[in-house]
Amino acid sequence: MDKLEYKINEVAFEIFKAIKDMKESKNNEWKKYRNEIDKALGVLANDGVYAYWGYCKSKNIENLFIEKIEPLMEYTKTKLNDENYEEYFQKLSNDINDLLFFKEILEKTLTYVRYHAKALGDD
Repeated sequence: MDKLEYKINEVAFEIFKAIKDMKESKNNEWKKYRNEIDKALGVLANDGVYAYWGYCKSKNIENLFIEKIEPLMEYTKTKLNDENYEEYFQKLSNDINDLLFFKEILEKTLTYVRYHAKALGDD
């Protein structure tokens, strides 16, 4: 659990930075990703970690909201094999403590991303 808070901050900033870079490059995709932060966080909070994975996959936002959170997966007993995210999220539910722990750190990460993203404005 060494430096978990630091890792949460780092991952949140990496997601935010990717969205900010899209905005600065005049890529209108940044609005899609910024808007998906609250939606993904809502799915996670209301429906759980596996639903979060499914939501991100269905919205084609896994490049930021799944792949970028990979460093957080290292803090669970469940291990990611060969970037098989579906398998990871399925196996995560085998240990309720692992599942709830991961949900908590993921919620915190997305909350930090949301605060960063609000500073981007709507233009």
